[in-house]
Amino acid sequence: MTTYLAAPSGAESLIPVTVVVALITAGATFIIGWLNFRGQKSGQITDRFLRAIDQLGSDNPRVRIGAVFALERIAQESPSDRPHIVSTLAALVREQLPATAVGKGGYVYVLMQRAPDAQAALTVLCRSPLSDDRRGSSEIGGLDLSRSDLRRASLKNANLRDANLWGSRLENADMSGADLTGSNLSNAYFGTVSPGQPGFKRGTDLRHATLTRAQLTNTRDFKLAITDGAIGLAGNTEERVPS
Repeated sequence: MTTYLAAPSGAESLIPVTVVVALITAGATFIIGWLNFRGQKSGQITDRFLRAIDQLGSDNPRVRIGAVFALERIAQESPSDRPHIVSTLAALVREQLPATAVGKGGYVYVLMQRAPDAQAALTVLCRSPLSDDRRGSSEIGGLDLSRSDLRRASLKNANLRDANLWGSRLENADMSGADLTGSNLSNAYFGTVSPGQPGFKRGTDLRHATLTRAQLTNTRDFKLAITDGAIGLAGNTEERVPS
């Protein structure tokens, strides 16, 4: 004997209970399968994250660069992991390139040549998805690149909104078109890497950069920076008096 359920108003036939049960069972099976898949995927992402972290400690710069882009790929797939990845890559830059290690004199190579993994980290930190919403980052104040040696870094059109660049060495860095809205640039250096070399007569390239609400107090050699077309700069700087 087959049991039937009444069809919705306007239907011409009854729906067998066995069909309803089959549909419910199929739906439950799909949900359970999806949850299992999500769990497996989460585990895979965790494994990939840990593997990339381990590779960041490699002596081979190519392995470290690969790890940086592996973390970016994870960030694209897992939004919840983005704050941790931001913190990890920012720590890589700060620890590998501390401003306190900057010596006096000597030729300074572009960042890609002297620290290609750090340049790779900066590149992914300053573009989507890692630049989309840093307020949820575990770093206090968002992206923390304070006290870093970023001389001759390539940061053209970089998204550095609300970034902490306090006390960083930015001599001859290319920051043209960068969005530095609300960033902390106090005590940063904007001069040249080697004033005695003909190719370095001007400092940090800030052409067409956005500096609205940026903190620029006690800066060093900001007058040497190239600021043609910069936005939000008027009355926003205070040079440090040389001691």
